[in-house]
Amino acid sequence: MDFPPLKYEDGTYVGRAMHVLVAQNPQEGKFYDHPYFGQLFLAGLLWLTGYPDSMHASAEGDVLKSVEQLWLVPKVLIGILGIVDTFLIYKISERRYSAKVGFMASILFATMSISFLRTVYLESLQLPLLLSSILFALYTKVPKTKDKEDKNLSNVLISGIFMGLAIFTKIPAFIMIPLVVFLILTSNNKKLKTLSLWVIPVVLIPSIWPVYAISHAQFDDWLSGMYWQTHR
Repeated sequence: MDFPPLKYEDGTYVGRAMHVLVAQNPQEGKFYDHPYFGQLFLAGLLWLTGYPDSMHASAEGDVLKSVEQLWLVPKVLIGILGIVDTFLIYKISERRYSAKVGFMASILFATMSISFLRTVYLESLQLPLLLSSILFALYTKVPKTKDKEDKNLSNVLISGIFMGLAIFTKIPAFIMIPLVVFLILTSNNKKLKTLSLWVIPVVLIPSIWPVYAISHAQFDDWLSGMYWQTHR
């Protein structure tokens, strides 16, 4: 519970996840600072655990114990995602280089003190999506048979979906697009048709955010939020 210590942002994102569970709405107020998949993803994980009722926390008893119980589930979930990240880094390094490199890379990652990846931040929720996009891009290659072609296109599409979800979690993930594009093109003889399949979910999924604002007559608020985020 004390590593790393709780910060203001932890409460922000857990609060938004609770808003999704209670209000059945991804947008809290008219302040647009980040897309929605972070709180949707976290809300889904909390819902699967029956949170917060499953904690049986009550202010009528030991308040400190109740608060610790309420924070236990989000902190454990982030810890599990950290284990998933470590596994994905192993698989990426193994695929690109060797099992030995993958083992060393995963050990280095697991022991690094990247505190914000151990907290309930959007980066913690985003990283497994980004790594999954890279991994599936590495599994694309020029197919020799029809079955392998279908599997290859599936890997390309899945990689695009994960990249789209990563951007839909926090916008700066888009800077990783050139890396994945490079991996797909070099694995598929620079076929732009294959790349176009990857681009579709990368563009469409994050577009849900501005489309939601437009549908609720809050596009000006969305623009103001984007301006604030890119200029602060």
